[in-house]
Amino acid sequence: MVVHWQMPGDTLKPLKFYPFRPTLSFGRVCQVLATENDTSHYRIFIMGNYLRRMGLGSRLALIIGLVAIIAFVALSWGLSASSARALREQATKSMEQQTQQFTDSVALFDQSLQQQSARFLKLFQTDNLAPPFVLDADQTMEINARQTPLLMDQRGVLNMDTQRVDDFTQRTGTPITIFARTGDDFVRVNTSLKNDQGARAIGTLLDRSGASYRALMEDRVYSGIATLFGTPYITRYEPIHDAQGRVIGASFIGVNITEDLKNFESRVRSLMIGDSGYFMIVDDDTGKVLAGGENEGSSLRDVSDVEGNPAFAPIFNGQKGLFEYQLPDTEHAGRTSYFMQYPDWHWIVTATAINDDIDDRIAAARNRFLLIALGLALAAALGVYIMMRRSLSNPLARVQGMAGHLASGDLRQHLDSRRQDEIGSLIGAMNGIGDGLRDIVSRVRQSVESIGHASGEIASGNMDLSRRTESQAASLEQTAASIEELTATVRQNTERAHQGDIMAGEVVASAREGQQRLERAVTTLRDLDATASKMSDIIATIDAIAFQTNLLALNASVEAARAGVHGRGFTVVADEVRRLAVRCSEASADIGQLIRHTIEEVTTGNAHIQQSGEQIAEITARMESLSVIVNEISRASEEQLSGIEQVSSALASLDETTQHNAALVEQSAAASGHLDEQARKLSEVVRVFHLPA
Repeated sequence: MVVHWQMPGDTLKPLKFYPFRPTLSFGRVCQVLATENDTSHYRIFIMGNYLRRMGLGSRLALIIGLVAIIAFVALSWGLSASSARALREQATKSMEQQTQQFTDSVALFDQSLQQQSARFLKLFQTDNLAPPFVLDADQTMEINARQTPLLMDQRGVLNMDTQRVDDFTQRTGTPITIFARTGDDFVRVNTSLKNDQGARAIGTLLDRSGASYRALMEDRVYSGIATLFGTPYITRYEPIHDAQGRVIGASFIGVNITEDLKNFESRVRSLMIGDSGYFMIVDDDTGKVLAGGENEGSSLRDVSDVEGNPAFAPIFNGQKGLFEYQLPDTEHAGRTSYFMQYPDWHWIVTATAINDDIDDRIAAARNRFLLIALGLALAAALGVYIMMRRSLSNPLARVQGMAGHLASGDLRQHLDSRRQDEIGSLIGAMNGIGDGLRDIVSRVRQSVESIGHASGEIASGNMDLSRRTESQAASLEQTAASIEELTATVRQNTERAHQGDIMAGEVVASAREGQQRLERAVTTLRDLDATASKMSDIIATIDAIAFQTNLLALNASVEAARAGVHGRGFTVVADEVRRLAVRCSEASADIGQLIRHTIEEVTTGNAHIQQSGEQIAEITARMESLSVIVNEISRASEEQLSGIEQVSSALASLDETTQHNAALVEQSAAASGHLDEQARKLSEVVRVFHLPA
């Protein structure tokens, strides 16, 4: 379903979409509209109509299924509640058993180590000590600034006799210490145990507050775990007696258990309680977690629960027990722990289960019960549904199917039934409806076919007339186009003839002007010819003067020669004059030659100009005749243009009439086509109904 929600002042928003398609033909669309006048109350409206749509068989199956589901769910809920209690008890018992088993394994391991230390110490005593022992308090030996009494056996003084202890330690790897009693104290007088600096731990007193001191004072053997200079040992203290049975000293041995404890701690870290639970080994003295859990390396005395109280106070105040607590700011806050103390090692073994794991197991069991109940309920509902479907839903579905076929136009449907109840009557009524519809549709189909045939013939005639009218209109359009082209051509020819007439007049005027210019050029050439003749006369005169000057110069030269020395200067002048006369004569001859050549050229040019003038005169006459012809062509073209325009106007009127007729024909064709279309649609509507053959 689609769920919408709305906060104050907001628009309607989709929140979630749940597809719901069950096996039964069943569905639901639910819209939840949330509105509010305050921030604490919502009104939810659910709208649906699926129950009204469901069949009778489906409704009965749904009701029975819901009743079965409610019954089985209630039963499974009760079973899940009892199983939840059983699972919690089982989880608690499992923690107790695992904790006990782990503590037993620690005790067994401790017992094994104690036996080992006892064997090693017995071996040392047998190989390195020779009772009876004697304590001489009057004789002392200073060890690390402390006066210690001499402790002796048959082999000699034990004080500082390191060879005995070192040899054994080298062979077995276990440190040995010898204590001598001084008053109510025990002082270390010989040892192979060394501190971090490599110095022997001798000359010191045994701690009076330790359990080992109390045991020796009571003449008892003590064995237990101890950490010496950072190394864990299983220690064993045995009293040394003199001949009278008095305690005069003690022997000590320690078995290094570093690797054993590491293996033990690794095993603890690997143990699990459920999916997320764990084991812890806690030091009872310091509260430090030695191995396991999320608090490894830190003290549990500093851990508080959500209320600020010490969360692990019960494990330090009792021997064993079960308690629950909740830690702040953790992923799995709720937890259940079972603890058991092992006092010999001052250990507390704790098993912690995460409550969420237990709740998950409970939820899984509850879900299994619910699934089983749901399966049984669905099986019961399915059986009822199948029975109802066979006796009620299937016959109604057949009737519904026939109604659907009739609605879609399939009138060939007919149902056979021998039932005499209400469903049989309903089937008979549906068959009657089908028979009536078949008769009506058959008559309508015949009428539609007749109308369609007639409208088809009308449409065919209109289409033929429309094609003919369109063909005639196309021919008129082509003729009008040709006339328009001819009109354009004639109009262009008229314009060009008019332009040719104008150009011919201009050419005639230009020819006449050219002829006049040629006539003026001929006159100019004639004047130039006369001027050249005059220049020839002048040159002849200059030539005669030069000749006479030459004669005079020659005579002067002769006369100067006769004069002798007095006429020598005159002779020179006469020679110069004669040379000038000669040069003048030569120049006049050249000029005369040039003038004669010019006269010849002018005469030739005059002849050519005269010929050109005659040709231009002839061209002018012809151009005048051509101008007359072009003028006549222009007038004829104007008359043709006027006639063609009249023909074009008549064709335009005829084309308009033809187009109007074509439009009328098209309207008639459209009307007949519309009639045919309506008949075809009616035929298609009737064709939806399928009649029996």
